Amino acid sequence: MVEDIYDPLDEYVNTFAPRFRQVAKDTFAQLSKEAGVDINANRQTCKQLYKAQSDLKSVKSKLCWTIFLCVVMWGGAIGGGIAIYNMYDSFESWEIVLIAIGIATALLLLFWKIQPLIKRLKSERNGLIEKTTKLEKEAWQQMAPLNRLYDWDILTRMMTLTVPKLEFDSYFTTQRLADLQEVYGWDGTFNQERSVIYSHSGLINGNPFVLCRTRKMEMGTKTYYGHKTIYWTTRERGSDGKMHTVRHSETLTASVTAPYPGYYEKTRLLYGNTAAPDLKFYRKQSGLANCEGSLSYRWQRRKLRKKSRDLTNNDFAMMTNEEFEVAFDTSNRNSNQQYALLFTPLAQANMLKLLKDNSASYGDDFDFEKNCMINTILPDHIQSIDLDMNPHQYQNFDYDKAEKDFYDINAQYFRAIYFCFAPLLCVPMYQQIRSQENIYGRDMQRHSAFWEHEALANFWGQDHFKHPQCVTDCILKTKKEQTSGDSSSVTVYAYGYRVEQRISYITKWGGDGRTHKVPVYWDEYLPVTGKRRMDIAEDNHYDDAKANQHQRIAHVTEVLKDSGMDVYRRHIVSKLQ
Repeated sequence: MVEDIYDPLDEYVNTFAPRFRQVAKDTFAQLSKEAGVDINANRQTCKQLYKAQSDLKSVKSKLCWTIFLCVVMWGGAIGGGIAIYNMYDSFESWEIVLIAIGIATALLLLFWKIQPLIKRLKSERNGLIEKTTKLEKEAWQQMAPLNRLYDWDILTRMMTLTVPKLEFDSYFTTQRLADLQEVYGWDGTFNQERSVIYSHSGLINGNPFVLCRTRKMEMGTKTYYGHKTIYWTTRERGSDGKMHTVRHSETLTASVTAPYPGYYEKTRLLYGNTAAPDLKFYRKQSGLANCEGSLSYRWQRRKLRKKSRDLTNNDFAMMTNEEFEVAFDTSNRNSNQQYALLFTPLAQANMLKLLKDNSASYGDDFDFEKNCMINTILPDHIQSIDLDMNPHQYQNFDYDKAEKDFYDINAQYFRAIYFCFAPLLCVPMYQQIRSQENIYGRDMQRHSAFWEHEALANFWGQDHFKHPQCVTDCILKTKKEQTSGDSSSVTVYAYGYRVEQRISYITKWGGDGRTHKVPVYWDEYLPVTGKRRMDIAEDNHYDDAKANQHQRIAHVTEVLKDSGMDVYRRHIVSKLQ
């Protein structure tokens, strides 16, 4: 039986981080062994390549300076010749002789030294370019067997080996989505206005989660400005006592505010658990965990105390641990009883410790929402990290660099993902409750949900689906049309906007005492929809547990080849029609 994680921060520092390093080391060693890369040969090739690249850089530098010197000398020679021709009578004879000697010397150096040197350096440069290209191609060929073995699930497999409570799906299935909706009350309206960029689903101790990035369109506004310059004259008496005509000018500015579509992407963790099934709250990051004694901390504590003493508020009673209440402010909760059952003293201590730490973890950088049985974690640190897990990021022509990048990239991913889960792991009750399906077992329906279809469409790129007149980003939505075994036909709809330029005349009062119409050009965004079909094939019948890495990738290659598909993402291949 897998033991509970009682202190997620200490467990990461003392157990999981060192274990993951070892798992990553063992995984890369196994991949290298399966690939059969000649490491010494690759190192020798890379050594020659880097030497050639260094020599090439040096030759290019010498060539640039030599060409510069050549241009200067040609300029001096031509300038001297022109000077003698135009101002022959102005020079003394000895001056003319000196200039002529200088011109002759420059020409002699140019033809006998500089030009041959440039020719030689260019030849040397071209030879080194050819050599580096050949060596780099050879290095890539040496690493090709290893580069082919990287796949989309390599990180998730290592994370499962490191943290046994975590289990990742091959892809987000229709059954996983149905469980979230039917068992945990997930509201599907979340997806109506969003497009899934990527998603990673699975279980935490038998309870489902989805780590996803989505794109959403929110209609905002944009202000456009127009200008018009007006002129007028007045009669004014001058300092000499006479009347004069004075000319005036003024630039009138007008503005028009019009709707403007904005597109925003967010990465969040969704987690289903039946603990405290009626509890609702929203906790927003405050940064007060390390501010005990500050004015802002005391002010927030005073507000919570006052709210707790308010007898008309029956849903909030401040706990004994006031430091936790201030740092993890959930005073908007609807059930103090269920909240107390969930956030025990141990859970409070774990959460407070997590919020205060800024070395191993990311500190107080997350929002936490609980809506009955659905928990949502929205961390800041994950927003700038691309968790698409594309295996191309591991590929390299240098074995030593590939090994280092493999460790560094995956360590960064592991830390980022682990501390998305950490707020949930702080609560012991979340680890003690498992779903009935997980306890008694059930076969998972191995068919991809529309989340994966949208992710695959976004992986292809919006340009493949958008309307020809669309000038904005798109929200890609999908609809499965027909299914035959593991193959399906999916229609992709790309919702975006085209632009029509408009002009409005805004009335402005001028300094001449009259009203003027100021033209303002602005853009009207009108919705357009692109549409295209995508055929997909799911790789559901290959036993990953019994296959080594090479066999797995070879099988996926055959699926891709036999089906005529073009893009492989995780265990799904696709082709546009």
